[in-house]
Amino acid sequence: MSKARVAIDTSILRNDGGLSSGPMEALTRFAANGHVEILIPSVVAREFTSKPSPRIEAMEELRKTLKNLKKIGLAELHKKITDFETSVAGEFDRHETLAKQRFAAWEKRTGAVILPPACDHATRVMDKYFAGTLPFKSEKARADMPDALVVEAILDLTSKGPIFALAHDGRVAEALKTNPTIKVFKTVKELLESEEFEDALGDIDEIDAEHEHTNAATVVKEFLRDNSRFHKSMENDVSRLVAGKTLDYRNPHYDEKEGPDEIYITSVQEVSEWTFDGSSDYLGEGVILVNFEASVEIEADDPMGGDWYDDEGTLDSSRMVTVSGAVSVSLDLDDLWRDPSKITGLELLNAATVSIDELADISLVARSH
Repeated sequence: MSKARVAIDTSILRNDGGLSSGPMEALTRFAANGHVEILIPSVVAREFTSKPSPRIEAMEELRKTLKNLKKIGLAELHKKITDFETSVAGEFDRHETLAKQRFAAWEKRTGAVILPPACDHATRVMDKYFAGTLPFKSEKARADMPDALVVEAILDLTSKGPIFALAHDGRVAEALKTNPTIKVFKTVKELLESEEFEDALGDIDEIDAEHEHTNAATVVKEFLRDNSRFHKSMENDVSRLVAGKTLDYRNPHYDEKEGPDEIYITSVQEVSEWTFDGSSDYLGEGVILVNFEASVEIEADDPMGGDWYDDEGTLDSSRMVTVSGAVSVSLDLDDLWRDPSKITGLELLNAATVSIDELADISLVARSH
């Protein structure tokens, strides 16, 4: 049986740094079970496992700032400044190491094929570089060189037949779409839910499919009936995903012609008002997404917002945001293939892994003045 071939761009992996979201887990299982062949250009593998350019640039800016502080600061602050710089650099190095370990484990689990550059890629890339054609933004746009190498590696795959490509980057996606044998998707979820992907998988879902889908629906029903026992772990997941994010918003006290202000979320105080509208998606291979919304009380750095006091006159830096996304419920396929009359939704849910690994939206709730 032939496999569905899926090529992946850096933008997809970077948007799911943990390689652990529900859709990525489903795709990983399809590959691990022999139904999908994952293809990764070597440039993508190296970009994902090394520090992103913005992080390198930010570290250089930090070093310059700290160097200036040393020049104008008190002598007794020098060691604290140096220790802070070392600590930040160490964290960046630690994250790079974790990314390499995470990718290596995922590569082994999926059997992903790393695609080395071909001899003619450099010539083809340079032709597009000077012409300013996709994926280059303009003529001689050097920053787009890695994307161009990724595109050439994926284009080469069409010599062996049609492929799927995952690319969230707009110019990479448009460059790939110029080849009619490449079907491009912006997200893993879009790929998994597409008719084209289902057709490419053939008849692999026919075996035990009825039990599988019946039990998946039963699990969703049970989760909707009693999800409160997962609130603590889901709150931890949401807190991890929200803290550290920066949101754009428009301060009503300033001229509308001014650009948006920024608010930095320093920490999460509480997650409440969990709402489930009953909608869900079964992605296959035992992975279910259950859609949700929740209210989140945050501590925020809002430099343009001015001081804010609560009803008792106490200075308060807390704000509210609403978040939306999907809870991933992952089960063993052997459990889903069991006769529905011989297993309950509670038993299935007890054996499942429940987590929130990505958010679809974070929206700031306006304060009433």
